[in-house]
Amino acid sequence: MEHYICKGSCGGSSPEIGICETNECTSQWEMMEECHCSDGQHGKVDAEDVVVVKDSNGTSLSDGDTVVLIKDLKLKGSSTVLKVGTKASNIRLTSNPEEIDCKLGGTAIVLRVEFVKKL
Repeated sequence: MEHYICKGSCGGSSPEIGICETNECTSQWEMMEECHCSDGQHGKVDAEDVVVVKDSNGTSLSDGDTVVLIKDLKLKGSSTVLKVGTKASNIRLTSNPEEIDCKLGGTAIVLRVEFVKKL
């Protein structure tokens, strides 16, 4: 079942190649991508398959959130210590629900969620 889908916020599809013309779509006026899905789901994940990432207080985290360290952490392989209260903004979730990607002091690192809380 060959068709084309919009990778933007509208989730539109078309049997023919073209551009997304949906108003306020994040990919408006961009080319739709070819999709060869057989189930018509376009790679969408069921709600039961979504992994929920939670901080040390049990609050759900999502991409772009700001978190703060709740404990001093020594970086492995260096003498650097990340102090309690250090903020990391614009976090990214990883495939592991126990870890997040972020930047602290200009350094990209992976943090365990047990050491952060959402602001």
